[in-house]
Amino acid sequence: MTRSSVPRSRRRGRQAASSAKPAAEGKRARRWFARRGVQATLIFALLLAVYLANGDILPGQDPTANVRLAGKLVSRGSLVFTPEEEPFMFEWSLQTAQGEQTATFRAWQSRLDGEPVRRSFERGRLGKPKPYYYLLPTRYPGVFANVYGIGAGLFAVPFVAAVYPFAPDLYRRPSALLLWHAAKVAAACAVAGSAVFLFLAALAFVRPGTAAGLALAYGLGTCVWSTSSQALWQHGPTEFFLALGTFCLLRRERPGSAYCVGLAYALAFACRPTSGLALAAAGGYYLLRDRRSLVRLVAGGLPIALGLAAYNLHYFGRLFVFGQLATGPHAKALPSSAVAALGGRAFSAPFWEGIAGILVSPSRGLLVFSPILAFAFWGAFRAWRDPRFAPLRPVSIAALAMCLLVARWHGWWGGWCYGYRLLVDAVTLLAFLAIPVAEHIRSRRPLAAGFAVCLFWAVGVQVVGAYAYDVVSWNDRPFLSVKLPDSEEPLLFLDEDEARRQARARGGVLGETRVNVNYPRGRSRRWSLRDSEILYYLQYFGEARRTKKAAIEQFARTQG
Repeated sequence: MTRSSVPRSRRRGRQAASSAKPAAEGKRARRWFARRGVQATLIFALLLAVYLANGDILPGQDPTANVRLAGKLVSRGSLVFTPEEEPFMFEWSLQTAQGEQTATFRAWQSRLDGEPVRRSFERGRLGKPKPYYYLLPTRYPGVFANVYGIGAGLFAVPFVAAVYPFAPDLYRRPSALLLWHAAKVAAACAVAGSAVFLFLAALAFVRPGTAAGLALAYGLGTCVWSTSSQALWQHGPTEFFLALGTFCLLRRERPGSAYCVGLAYALAFACRPTSGLALAAAGGYYLLRDRRSLVRLVAGGLPIALGLAAYNLHYFGRLFVFGQLATGPHAKALPSSAVAALGGRAFSAPFWEGIAGILVSPSRGLLVFSPILAFAFWGAFRAWRDPRFAPLRPVSIAALAMCLLVARWHGWWGGWCYGYRLLVDAVTLLAFLAIPVAEHIRSRRPLAAGFAVCLFWAVGVQVVGAYAYDVVSWNDRPFLSVKLPDSEEPLLFLDEDEARRQARARGGVLGETRVNVNYPRGRSRRWSLRDSEILYYLQYFGEARRTKKAAIEQFARTQG
């Protein structure tokens, strides 16, 4: 039968049916996205409210260059720093009657011996500015760049630009403090956004309630709350782009997904170079499975790679610059406890000590602060056995590589921080690896009960960190010391009665000393159950909270 012999009414019916099918599918898709969009928005709003509820900024030097970079881009359109424009980022040598001394000051308008600092500078009393560890010399004399790159600062630009009309001079108080709060909002939004991408990715494999529970467990039960969301470290933006890239990787059947994977992982690399491991793992996966997608992956990341190359060539004269590996020589001379352990070979930690430290150290262990992540290792194992979860295999490789990298890092404990700061980006990938076992945990009562207990502990630990962690108190904790006549190293005690007994019994002299967790003498503190960071802040929660508030007020006085 030819088409012309088919009655016109029947042809019209077939055409109507064929056009109605995509219309119905489109309507169902719009309803699905609307319903899931509401759920995703609620997850984002809840996590953002939790992250901002303490009303704090996290005082400290590490995020300074990221925060100031965002402010300088908005207010002055520049990517670099100079002693003349940012004197508070440098230590200055000061000529006095007693000789040369070190001086720091907040602004040129500060007073130095009764006269403005600028006047002292013009008269030659100030010289030889030395940058803090978060600045890296460029190939231009007197010009310095952010040692942590430009990714995190660029991410925060829209948030800083939003407050700029209300505080046009972001380098003076109180505008400078507003700059820090805007940067914290940027970090908190980044972390909440990463949880949303986890939720959306999980929907393809588990029930909506399970997906939401997984996202909230990640957002509330890991150090993305107590660390990444509280200040503009590199971590928050990195986690946002890692989650976006992994979400796209799991939607491999969608057109253009490989482009998005390449773009997102490249942006994560721009924020923190260790994310290059995720990009490399995704590239290997596409090489074995779909070489056309590998080309798309490269094309997606190419614009970011070219932008970073242009930045490095312009300011450093070479293509590859990793600031954290280049800071040792000039950071070591700075009187900062956060970098006192830097210098020497970057990857020199004993392997087994590093592995044990990042997993079970009482004050830094991944499984101590967030035991719920143990289920992610089970999920990684299942991803290699179930073909449905094949796209998670490169994610597991990237997460493992990050863990091994941190284990070999000479400062695997992350300096002055709360919990497993150096591993917090890998946690985002581990959260996705929990997808294959999420429904198993929910449907089996013993597993669900075990997970609930672990989650209760993990959330409690994050509450303590978000509200009580004050940077200094535990990391540079005072100890009672007993100096013995026949030993150079004193005995250290937390209990006063025990210290006095030992002093009397062994003829020692009782005193007090601070033990910095970064220094060799503080090595044993990283393994002490009695002196664990969690127990310390639980025991002194109220006092630490007051100390944190005082530290924020002091920090605010230095901004401007």
